[in-house]
Amino acid sequence: MTDDFRQRVEAAKSQTNSVAPTDAQQQLEQNPDAIIIETRLRENVPLSEQTENVVFISVEELDEQAGDASKQKLDPRLLDPDRQIITT
Repeated sequence: MTDDFRQRVEAAKSQTNSVAPTDAQQQLEQNPDAIIIETRLRENVPLSEQTENVVFISVEELDEQAGDASKQKLDPRLLDPDRQIITT
């Protein structure tokens, strides 16, 4: 990963509030349209945690896509400014 990307990640993290997995589950129960950003590889996530509300994108993919707009493959749900996005 590039240093520039790491700096952007740290800047973005400073403007968000991450939540514990149990809190994320509660938020999903209260708002079923919310989505969770999962940066672990899909194969490393237990099947019980792989729901339709999870968007898988690894940190490596984020880094790669940040450097080349032609490679960006965002889940269309991420484009909805009214949708709650949860990061853990």
